[in-house]
Amino acid sequence: MSPRSRNFLIIALCGVIPIVVAMQLPSDLWAEIGELPAHPLIVHFAVVMLPVVALWTLFAIAKPAVLEKTFPYLFALSVVSTLSVIAAKSSGISLSAAVGLPDEHAEAGDRLVVVAIALSAMILLLAGVSKFWPKRVAVVGLSVGAVLVAVVALPMTYITGHSGAEATWKDAYAQAKEPISDGVTRVTMAEVQKRSTREDCWSVVDGTVYDLTSFIQRHPGGANDIAEMCGKDASENFLGQHEGQGEPEMWLGTLKVGVLSN
Repeated sequence: MSPRSRNFLIIALCGVIPIVVAMQLPSDLWAEIGELPAHPLIVHFAVVMLPVVALWTLFAIAKPAVLEKTFPYLFALSVVSTLSVIAAKSSGISLSAAVGLPDEHAEAGDRLVVVAIALSAMILLLAGVSKFWPKRVAVVGLSVGAVLVAVVALPMTYITGHSGAEATWKDAYAQAKEPISDGVTRVTMAEVQKRSTREDCWSVVDGTVYDLTSFIQRHPGGANDIAEMCGKDASENFLGQHEGQGEPEMWLGTLKVGVLSN
């Protein structure tokens, strides 16, 4: 066996063996990091790495010299991304015991594992054929296959990530945007002034009364800014910072209790 062939075989085995082993490992191996579920962290890595590999593959196919020069790095990155997708799937199975199994997301994750493995395999095969059996029909055929897998990997990664985000946040986000009341009650300033603590925080902005209690810990700018508005007319505070800004006004609107009564 020539040194060139031996080096290629070593690279191939260093990629194939970890993937095969990872597929056999129990899902609870990826369950936690410290005392927190590992799935969210691993998922963020996977949804970045796999598209990078897909785009690099497309560029390398368009520029064959790039594939020849960067194959070890591209293949290594594809293996790492595949391992991260496998780990994301396994850790998701473990997490489902605590939060339930979102079927659409789980099915997308299963498909993404297949796509990630296929992309690594296509990179390896294309590089091997290009090096040792550079027949035009074989190289073109594998190039077309690699392009198809890389192109599929991009929307599949998005679909998998999006379905997970929907399962996690869609209902909670929609609920957070629901108004806490019909907002038609008339409230006196004396009543607002009685509610001046973080545990019971009402405030007035531009003649409208808001219950900010639930928003204190959610405020992106920190709890103190909201706590300073409790029990008083905070029109100057809010409008000076957020007047004309759609998102702050939208969240404030969900907290409307009523209108200020003279």
